[in-house]
Amino acid sequence: MSSSHQLSVKRRILATLHAWFVDHELIRKLYRNFYQLSPEAFRSNHPSAGFIRKLKELHGVKTIVSLRKANQSGAHLLEAEACEKYQVSLINIKLSSRRLPKISELQALKVMFDSVEYPILMHCKSGADRAGLASVLYRITRLDEPVATAREELAIKYGHFRWADTGRLDYFFDCYENFASENPTVSFWEWVDHYYNPDELAKNFKSQGWANLIVNGLLRRE
Repeated sequence: MSSSHQLSVKRRILATLHAWFVDHELIRKLYRNFYQLSPEAFRSNHPSAGFIRKLKELHGVKTIVSLRKANQSGAHLLEAEACEKYQVSLINIKLSSRRLPKISELQALKVMFDSVEYPILMHCKSGADRAGLASVLYRITRLDEPVATAREELAIKYGHFRWADTGRLDYFFDCYENFASENPTVSFWEWVDHYYNPDELAKNFKSQGWANLIVNGLLRRE
């Protein structure tokens, strides 16, 4: 294979070691946290090269949406190489699991949902928080589901902790639903574009220390 993403043997070994022993691929190998949202969309933790091949063969996935930073980490380099090898488009829209989403990030996801080539896989590191946020937004935008139903994608069964700093993602939807209870004619995306103020809302969020020990310390969520 000859491409801009092709790694040398040495670089691939180093990338693999980093992915496995620093980025938790060892855990992901045992549990992929993979779920289907619809016939055209899936969610998971960070995919390995072998899993990308399976996605293409079994589900015809044409696009992978990484909610992580495109950098020189082993996980990203291996993903980019595999996507090019198996002719899967790779899109990076960096989110954070421990703060309220920025308006620009939300709008980027909405544009992506309207323009991307399906089927897609959306993933973050663990498949719990940012993948959950994107999955909620997918169900709101593409499946026209109400927020109350769509937000079930942020749940403990995916490894999401609403009691830690990652609970800001739940709080984000709480804020919309509180607003919508008094303004029922304002849609979710209208609220995002015209009423949502993350800096102001962030002042009222409180997490719990025990949960942060797990999420920030043990699991090292991004």
